[in-house]
Amino acid sequence: MALNATEIARIGKVAITAYQKNTPVDQMNVERPLLDALTPKAKDIVGGIDGFTINIFKSNDANGQLYSGNGRVTYNSRNPNDLSKWDWMNHHDGFVLSEDELLRAGIKVNDDIGKSTATASEAVQLTNMIVSQFTALKEGVKDHVHSLLWLDGSQYTNAQPGIDAIVSTAPTSGTIGNIAASNTYWQNIARTGLGTSLAVLLDALEQSKRDIQRRKGRFTHIFVGSAFYDALRNAVIAANVTQVTYGGGSKLSIDMATDTLKFDGIPLTYVPDFDTNFGLSAPAIPWAKRCYMLNLSAETSGGIQLHRDSEDFMRMRYPGRPIDQYTYHFAMTSKFGLGCGKRNSNAVLALA
Repeated sequence: MALNATEIARIGKVAITAYQKNTPVDQMNVERPLLDALTPKAKDIVGGIDGFTINIFKSNDANGQLYSGNGRVTYNSRNPNDLSKWDWMNHHDGFVLSEDELLRAGIKVNDDIGKSTATASEAVQLTNMIVSQFTALKEGVKDHVHSLLWLDGSQYTNAQPGIDAIVSTAPTSGTIGNIAASNTYWQNIARTGLGTSLAVLLDALEQSKRDIQRRKGRFTHIFVGSAFYDALRNAVIAANVTQVTYGGGSKLSIDMATDTLKFDGIPLTYVPDFDTNFGLSAPAIPWAKRCYMLNLSAETSGGIQLHRDSEDFMRMRYPGRPIDQYTYHFAMTSKFGLGCGKRNSNAVLALA
């Protein structure tokens, strides 16, 4: 009794569908808040030689003058618009099952074409194997994609800029979206080397908020590392006095956990991956010490947006068996990239 290559592919697709209906209880993967925030509002990629572009308005080129009587006035030429240009990256992850691995699991494979000769137990065993492998594949892809959305793009060949480039701790450096960051209109807000007192942290948050508002911007999300979150939480606790009134005969319930830290009505969302620096070496400013005030709103307001191919984003692929190997391959691919039309409506803060 044996399976053929066509049946392995078919059972693989059925197994993955079954996985999605009854996802195993995850014991080790962490939250990916940026990916979760960006995906529902993602823009579809339309293929183009320059990737994708976002129109920006960079200057009024004002030429206002005062005059009286027959005084002369002047006229100027204006170039108020520019294009920020972005590109997507191609992401792949996959796993392989060899015939030896299948045989050790009690599954035989042949090259016959036609009606299945596999036993029910072989089909069930293959389904179980693929579900387990797919669990690791899907979660691993999410981890890597989430990290690519945050990193500046220098860590991997063929990577595109992520938040660390768009909202940089060195906002005047480099070329972002094909526009030189030396242009003052194309610089995010950055305040680093901060102390941990409440006055310092609140000043940094308030001043960054005003800097964003001054440019008609707004921020919609705040993401923080554990060191920044703890510093702000402890500073708030130290600055407040809590009075507990206890009535005799009643029970006293004290919940010592912090429910939510907010600034300007927006919750501070902890990013677990910041604690591990995404599995890479710690940068000069460790991720755990950072706080990002990001505009993830619609593209028309210049927010940071995920652009993805809607038909090729975390898409399962079933490559054929290679002619020189007796193996069966399963892959997941994605085309995606970030774009931004208004860097100066985003801020990054960091502890010293």
